[in-house]
Amino acid sequence: MKRCERAMQVWQILISAAHNRQTLTYGQVADNLEFDGAGVLSQILGRIMNYCQANGLPPLTCIVVNQTTGLPGAGLTTVANLPIDREAVYNQNWFSLYPAQISDFN
Repeated sequence: MKRCERAMQVWQILISAAHNRQTLTYGQVADNLEFDGAGVLSQILGRIMNYCQANGLPPLTCIVVNQTTGLPGAGLTTVANLPIDREAVYNQNWFSLYPAQISDFN
């Protein structure tokens, strides 16, 4: 499966988590995809981060965190103020948006 297709899968996981005001660890996201480890997620999450930036959306990837630190990984967020930006993610009605397409994550 291509990274843009995986990004579409992760997008769905993340907007569902945001709707429920949840944060997820990299491990939880990897488990949902049945990946062996979370290390493969950086390029996939980067596509989602870029999509959010390009479309004026809150930084959805800020709800994916390191299990130990509770923070997003370096380079996977453009967040200046994590609590404010995370609240913006939770308050965004993701399901009201026109659905993202696989091609949006190329």
